Amino acid sequence: MVCASLGFASLLIVQAKPLRELGFGGVLGTVVAFACAYLMYPTFLRWAVPRKSKIVEAEPTHSFWSRRFGLLSLGIILLCAALGLGLVNVNTDPSLMDYFKPHQELRDGLEFVDQTGGSNPLTLVVSASNGSLLNTDAAYEKMWRLHGALEHEKDVGTVISLATLLAEGDRVPFSFLISYEKMMEIMSQPKYARVAKSFVTDDRKEAVFMLRMIEARRTEYRVDVVNHLRAVCRKYGFKADLVGGIYYLQGRLAKLVADSLVTGLFWLNLLFIVIAWVVARSVRGAVAMIASLTLVPLSMLGGIGWFHVPVDIISAPATNVCIGIAIDSMIHLVFGVRRAQRDGKKGWAAWVVGREEQWRGIVYSDVIFAAGFAIFVLSDFPPTQRFGLVVLAGCVIDILANLFVLPLLGGAQWKKRD
Repeated sequence: MVCASLGFASLLIVQAKPLRELGFGGVLGTVVAFACAYLMYPTFLRWAVPRKSKIVEAEPTHSFWSRRFGLLSLGIILLCAALGLGLVNVNTDPSLMDYFKPHQELRDGLEFVDQTGGSNPLTLVVSASNGSLLNTDAAYEKMWRLHGALEHEKDVGTVISLATLLAEGDRVPFSFLISYEKMMEIMSQPKYARVAKSFVTDDRKEAVFMLRMIEARRTEYRVDVVNHLRAVCRKYGFKADLVGGIYYLQGRLAKLVADSLVTGLFWLNLLFIVIAWVVARSVRGAVAMIASLTLVPLSMLGGIGWFHVPVDIISAPATNVCIGIAIDSMIHLVFGVRRAQRDGKKGWAAWVVGREEQWRGIVYSDVIFAAGFAIFVLSDFPPTQRFGLVVLAGCVIDILANLFVLPLLGGAQWKKRD
């Protein structure tokens, strides 16, 4: 339970506030569960009366746990290594469409809007690189060229800017008789809903470009797309002073999620290295624990990459949760081995006794955790579904790594002694 709380606690040091809040809630929940287990549950156990049952539990025999399962463990390691190659494909900046189920009214509507001009708004506030005013004929021509360049970007759909407003003004008869400054003053009047005030500042030094970004065509991270648009502005004699909108917000949030994922896993694994050394009290035991634990995030994140599962703000903490569960199981198993060693068991025999003693706790606790998180699979919201599925897969890897890989690496004799 302590290690499970550490998995949630690792989220408290990340940058993304929603993940910190999830970490606080997880730590609070595990502390309350721990208190209930030791303060409330014993009272109810006093009422329990053992009863004889005709149901015989089909448990593995001693000879079953005496086997080393070398081929099975090798297969698990190779599978996790193969899944780990998918790390390069992990997508922490999913499309807006990935938040909604396909073939539903909301998703269909978003896809239609996305195909007909873009579904995600982005706002650029630009100014001339040389600091000149934007109410002149030369500035209008430059803004119009920038407008056209932005429209030709593959990630950009519809663009509305000060240049389009002035172009509409030019369509009015005898508009050539007034300057662009006068035209802006006219369009700033209540008669025209002060539309110009939404696209140019009063000092005429900054103008607004409102973009609708297309999600279906995006192949880069949103932050990289925005940086490219900044470069386009510089190419045409402008600089982007401000960038805003849902599109950029999602890009920044995705970057925070990626950074938080790395930060949380780094500190959690660093803490586990210390725990492994203290618990195992041997170099081989500590290395075996670290190697076995590495299989969990390697296979989870790699599998996410291979199967193109989006990693969003909701599903990102799944790896931290599973690592905490895996650490807890490993500690119980190693303590069981140490108890067997105190009773006179040596080498592989101690691991056999420890595994035979602890397999129920490892399997049952992981199954209970998996069942609890599997409830999210029934959700209609894809991010929570992904969160439940990833935790479910992580618990399976946890069981395999603890019961088969860890004993083989930590206690099996590679060569028989005469």
